[in-house]
Amino acid sequence: MSIIWPLRSGRWLTVLVSAAALGAAAAAGTAPGDWAGRVAGEPGAFALLGDLEAGRLYPAGVTAVGGARVPAGSWVKPFLAYALLACGKTNEAEIHLCEGWRDPLHRCWYGPGHGRLNLEQALAQSCNAWFQRVTPRLEPGEYQRINEPFFPAGWSEATTEIAAAEEWQNTFIAGRLTARSLTFETWSRALAALVLGRRVDWPAGTGVRELVLGSPVGDPAALAVVRRGLQAAAAGGTALELARRFGSAELWVKTSSSQSPYGDAAGRRPDAVCMVAAFWPAGHPRAFIVLFVPRGMAATTAAPLAGDVLREFCRWRRMMP
Repeated sequence: MSIIWPLRSGRWLTVLVSAAALGAAAAAGTAPGDWAGRVAGEPGAFALLGDLEAGRLYPAGVTAVGGARVPAGSWVKPFLAYALLACGKTNEAEIHLCEGWRDPLHRCWYGPGHGRLNLEQALAQSCNAWFQRVTPRLEPGEYQRINEPFFPAGWSEATTEIAAAEEWQNTFIAGRLTARSLTFETWSRALAALVLGRRVDWPAGTGVRELVLGSPVGDPAALAVVRRGLQAAAAGGTALELARRFGSAELWVKTSSSQSPYGDAAGRRPDAVCMVAAFWPAGHPRAFIVLFVPRGMAATTAAPLAGDVLREFCRWRRMMP
């Protein structure tokens, strides 16, 4: 069944932790701790927490979100960076000027502008302008081919067709929901595979699931550059508050802020859609979180919550004191 966020049938989903998820957690010998309660306390939120050592995936929040199609927003930037690096169409030293709202052709979400950035800094600050300047070098089919190893087989039936220029722009820069948009769990698996450099999979469902790490994938040199940008996000970029709340900047993090495709009944501006993925510790991750929050900006809404939840989860799994 295809679901689009937000669901057309109502304003918001009822806020509750799925009984199936909690029941499965109890069956696995786990009791819902503060980490699950923190997610449930955020209206409309959904999270997946991965224990990479034990090979277990734990859900919390509104589980219907997992199968909902969402705009990828800035989660696509690591994939764009990887593809451009892998095919030799950029390098980590390439610098572009971000003038924020003053540049109508390369408008960034950050009004004052980020100034001059290289690729690592562009990923850390999630700079729209930097990626708007370099993305035209990449054809949609080329992007799909290079990133295919990170996605499950048949990851999008629509991607077999060449995207129109406008849809390519909407999907990968504006972050709008299009026919090519994938589900939250599909994006989560693909991003985990990119960050870890290994195939990642888990079965469909709403409870605790097996987390399977497969064979290595990707170009190691290109992946290393992307990871440096994701760690810089925790050290001083869009995930700075996440790192502060978690208690360490030894993280690989990507935030995303975009808008849902539908306004409310009064026709007001669309609700924000925030997502964040964080892997700890950088270098050899033992745990991760992917989090969806249907409001605010990722850096100030989803990221702090993700830091709190991941910290409590790692304590619960006895990975940290």
